[in-house]
Amino acid sequence: MTNRSDKQTADVLLLASVLEKLRTHDGLTIARLKAGESGTTAPLLELPATRRFASVHELDRARAARELVINCVRDDLKGTTQIVADAILALGVHTTSYAEAGIEERVTRSLYNPSLGPRREALLNNWHRLHQALGHQPGEAPSDRSLRGTTEPAVLRELANQLIRRAIYSVGSKTVTMLDAAPAADAAPAGRVIVVGGAVMDATFRTKTLPEPETSSEAYGFDLSPGGKGLTQAVAAARLGMRTSLIAAVTDDRFGEEILQYLHDEGVDTSLVKRIRGRRTPFTGVFEKELGDSIAVNWRNEKQVFLSPEDLDDHRDHLAGCDVLLTTFEVPRETMQQSLALAHSDPLNRPLVIVTPGQPYVDERISRDTFLRIDYLVAHPWELGHFAAQGQTPFDPDPVARNLLAFGVEALCVLVNGGCTVYSGAAHDVLSVPTIPSIYKESSAARDAFCAALAAKLVDNDGKFSAAVALWATAAMSCATADFPLTNSMPDRQRVDALLARFPFSMNGGAST
Repeated sequence: MTNRSDKQTADVLLLASVLEKLRTHDGLTIARLKAGESGTTAPLLELPATRRFASVHELDRARAARELVINCVRDDLKGTTQIVADAILALGVHTTSYAEAGIEERVTRSLYNPSLGPRREALLNNWHRLHQALGHQPGEAPSDRSLRGTTEPAVLRELANQLIRRAIYSVGSKTVTMLDAAPAADAAPAGRVIVVGGAVMDATFRTKTLPEPETSSEAYGFDLSPGGKGLTQAVAAARLGMRTSLIAAVTDDRFGEEILQYLHDEGVDTSLVKRIRGRRTPFTGVFEKELGDSIAVNWRNEKQVFLSPEDLDDHRDHLAGCDVLLTTFEVPRETMQQSLALAHSDPLNRPLVIVTPGQPYVDERISRDTFLRIDYLVAHPWELGHFAAQGQTPFDPDPVARNLLAFGVEALCVLVNGGCTVYSGAAHDVLSVPTIPSIYKESSAARDAFCAALAAKLVDNDGKFSAAVALWATAAMSCATADFPLTNSMPDRQRVDALLARFPFSMNGGAST
């Protein structure tokens, strides 16, 4: 019996074979796609992601297939893989970027030449320049023989794999939607969300192994992209249909402009963002392994780029009038506490408050009033160690969780290996939400997806927590983990519902707050 994994592998190999045929001559053109629609190119034209793309954008299959491949190369491939795929298929993805980086027009013409030979020659002769033009660290250029026999087949298999993933997960993609999507009139109420947190740039090195002290190792991929828990939670909430605004500090350098443009493209309101002039954007260095586990080093530039309590005073009405406030420990402790105080300015008509304690404040205590103002604290177990009693050994998160409820936190969501344990209620009820399996480990953005989904589902449920709310938020976290290799891993509502529909989990009852 052939299982789903075997079938997916066979599909990848078949699609890679199609792409290998299309790399010859003038590359992946609409004319060649149409010429082979009844035979050679049929697997690509009949791909579910192609059919969805054609339906959504009202294109014929050949044009939809070419645009889909271009989008996949641009958004889902990285570094050398992206550069090689673009050149050997003559897609022209980086024409503008190469020109802006000073690559001569004659080189670009050769790189996208109607014949494969000149494309290969231009690729090899300009290997380092092309990588540097796109901000990638180039490895050693392969030989012509290695390019043909090893590099190109591997690149096309990876492209085929990502196209298959789009066929499976495209309900979470910005560029396509399910054909049977519910009409807009049936959509859940949007809700108003304010996020208070960090907006930085992430420099992500993808590596198979971390180097030992006093040694170095080569990364197989690199990415420079907007990040930060606040930014990611805002993007995740917007993807779920929430009317979302971010309160963060952003500089006016080129990275700050890129952050703002990214937020704008994702539908996040930036009118409440604090602009700081003449300073440098904070950075996070992320070392990410193949299955998603990672470590990070933060440079916050916190003396120059920060939100003060007074900055939040200017947004008092927004904080008090939203449906849900999401905040993180990325901002100074006094600022975080002020955001909660302003949200509670009218205790009888206030937003729900969801707090992410990462990174925990070092040697700084949270006020007792702050605990009383937290509806949902969403934490990893290790973060609870900062709330443990001094001298408590060995560390046990369970009593710490119960103490936090005693301090006034309404509910504590502890995230472990893709699952969730929720402590809530005066009776300290405990609800365990099952793990939805994934081949990838929980990515750094998975918790942000959980927080946004928790906010969305609580709004849908008139602010009432239930086992179904917890399961839906956990499913959103699982979507972000499963889609970890994709650029846009934050799911939309259809993506979460589709995942739950494929798994037999059912939860009844559970604690409510």
